[in-house]
Amino acid sequence: MAAVLPLTDWRVLVTRPANQARSLLQALRQAGATAIAYPTIAVEAPPSWARFDDAIASVASYGWVVFTSPSAVRSALARAPRLEAALRSSKDGPRVAAVGSQTASTLAEHGVPVTLMPEDGVQRQEGLVAGFIGSGALKPGTRVLLPQAIGGRELLHEALTAVGAIVDVVPVSRTVALPLPGPPPAFDVATFASPSALRAFVDGLKVAALHDKVVAVIGPTTRDAAIAAGVTVQVESTIPSVAGLVDALAAYRLRG
Repeated sequence: MAAVLPLTDWRVLVTRPANQARSLLQALRQAGATAIAYPTIAVEAPPSWARFDDAIASVASYGWVVFTSPSAVRSALARAPRLEAALRSSKDGPRVAAVGSQTASTLAEHGVPVTLMPEDGVQRQEGLVAGFIGSGALKPGTRVLLPQAIGGRELLHEALTAVGAIVDVVPVSRTVALPLPGPPPAFDVATFASPSALRAFVDGLKVAALHDKVVAVIGPTTRDAAIAAGVTVQVESTIPSVAGLVDALAAYRLRG
């Protein structure tokens, strides 16, 4: 008799951008869930690449390039093959920091080695700050390139600047809320992998759409956004990754 998969008969909503949802949809289906794509946001190019292009023209002057999401990696390297080549060079290129395992995996797909990454339990900007300060890897006056989405968190920029780094924040994408076509299909669980996806859902459908549903978030930053929006979170991944989120859902269901 075949074993029952942990998420069998659960209908799980995936609110990630359409071009980023495949891995989560697949992992949920492999765990037995009926995975439903319901993107609430899209990731687009920034209005202008000028600041990014100017930074890449002098990429050798940076001691570090810091990536805080897989989408920032994809956008930056697609725009600037020169940056990818520089980051692959362990001898002459800037060192690379990644906010977590998913970002590091995306960099690895491009052959880019990661020098600094937070420990599993703190894979967010706070963890990167602690890693830089604890390792002594960031000397005053070091130039740091921080490619990120417009409107991204300022914590890393502010903390590294406070210890003497020269941080250039350059936009490589912008996140836009999608006009939701109406209520999603029937679901038992809603998953949110970013604060922007959660806010777009709540803005479009209101908190009541999550009444009596299980809400699962990929980490503490999204959890905090949920709380601020009046949403109760039942499941939070301890490791901010697709596998971590699916494992957290399976553990929650097992507990009954």
